[in-house]
Order: sequence, then structure tokens, then C-alpha cells
Amino acid sequence: MTTDLHSVNISKEALFDMILAGLEAYSIKHDGQDIVAIETFAHMWGRVNKNLPFKCYVDHLTPETSATRTRGSVAAFEISLELKKDIAAVFGKGFEYIGTMHSHPYLKIEEEEGIVYEYDAKSIRKKKFYQCSDGDHESEFTSSTVTVGKREYSVAIILTVHAMDRARDELDGVIDEQVFEFSLGNLKMWLFAQVFEHVHNDDLTDQDAFEFGKFKLDINEFEDEFTFPIPVSTQLNCEALGTSGFLFEGFGRLKISDKDSLYTNKRQAEKRFWHNI
Repeated sequence: MTTDLHSVNISKEALFDMILAGLEAYSIKHDGQDIVAIETFAHMWGRVNKNLPFKCYVDHLTPETSATRTRGSVAAFEISLELKKDIAAVFGKGFEYIGTMHSHPYLKIEEEEGIVYEYDAKSIRKKKFYQCSDGDHESEFTSSTVTVGKREYSVAIILTVHAMDRARDELDGVIDEQVFEFSLGNLKMWLFAQVFEHVHNDDLTDQDAFEFGKFKLDINEFEDEFTFPIPVSTQLNCEALGTSGFLFEGFGRLKISDKDSLYTNKRQAEKRFWHNI
């Protein structure tokens, strides 16, 4: 496994598509469901550097409208990716397959199997709910990979969404090299990137085994696998978020519960003083 810092670069256009897909799934009922705040899923396309360390540029996003989506999981059809890969090949350079993006939606109060969970921006930030879950990590075993030299990689982007009681953006910015925190109105979001290097079973080092446990998976439970997706050091770059992100941008307010949501547009909802000078 290489130890250099790998980078994922998100274009303004791709970020726009990610936010649209994530907030639509969060705010609007889908597929005949009686709940809101479900996950969404998309494939990413763009350019990949031909030399190590791994460096990719995400320029396009294609949401999977056929995916099976719930609040806690999302599953896409392999036939959809195969079809889109062939379409991308027709378009040629600049449309290489890079990896996947999905969302983590959090309400203020959620109930699962009779247990009530409460979330706020502070707890999401403290417990790092914006990063890969163990299930997200496990799904990388079967993810399509990108080849750079003789090494295989896959890329996962996660957009976490949470509607706060009121707009608060004082902590917006870079959390660490993998995460941006930003806000639109009372909607708090985190953008997280993770590159995985797929290492053959025979080539695993002790350090690889240690890194594998980053998202709470036990490597000993996967001893029959031929390759392992090892999380590697990742730098997320997104010029559109930059140093100030969306600070001082006007936006509406979303009021949301388990089964309903109400959005009030910017003109009616924005009361912060710098929008009324």
C-alpha cells in the first residue's frame, strides 16, 4: 500500500449536483414512501491522474434514480452502472468512472425498532457520523476500481445532511483534510472523501490490517477475500467551498419531521441582518 496523500478534487458543477441530489432525497418523499429524509446514491465521472499518488477530478455526477433508497441504506443495480460505463466510453476523455457518492440523512429525532435517537450538528461532528459507516466500507469490496499503474483504487464521497433548528454557520470550513462542513440556511452539511486502495490478500501488511479497521470492520471476518479495500490518506479539494464556502449566502429554511417537510423560500425566511441591510 502506498503512503502518499491521495487527492479527490470536486468541481463546482459536481458539488452542485451532489447538493441537489442530497437535498431532494432529504426533503421530498420518493418511490411511494411515507417518510422523508432518505439516502441518495450516484456515480461519479471525470479524470484520473496516470501517476501515483492517486489523484482524481470529479466533474460529473449521475444520480441513480432506480436505486432502492431508505433512511439507513441505499442499493443500486449493477446493470445501471454497466450501461452508464458504456455511454461514458462513447464520450471518451474526461468521462472516466471514478466511484460513488451517497448521502447520510439525519433528522433531529429518529426512531428505530422502538429506540429513539436524537441528533444535532454537535453530535454528528463529535461522533463523525459524516464519514464511512462499517456498511459503507464493506460495500467497497465489490466496488468497481480505478487502475493507476499496477494499483487498484476506489473512491467514496459522502454528503451528510441535517436540518438544524436555526441557521448557524460559524463552524463552517475544513474539519480535516477529508471533510468540509458547510451550511445553506438551517441545513448543515458535511462533504467527506475516502480513497481505498485494493490490496491483494497475500500483500497485506500489519499496517494495512490496522488501517482496515478505521471504520470498525474486523479484518479477521473477511479472511476468504482475495483483495481488501484499505482506507488510505485522502485530501479532499473543492474550490467552490474554499475558505468561506457559502458564508453570507441567503437561503430558505426547511422544517422537517419523520414524514413531512416544509420549505420556506429565501425571500420569506431569510432574516439574518446582512440580508436586510
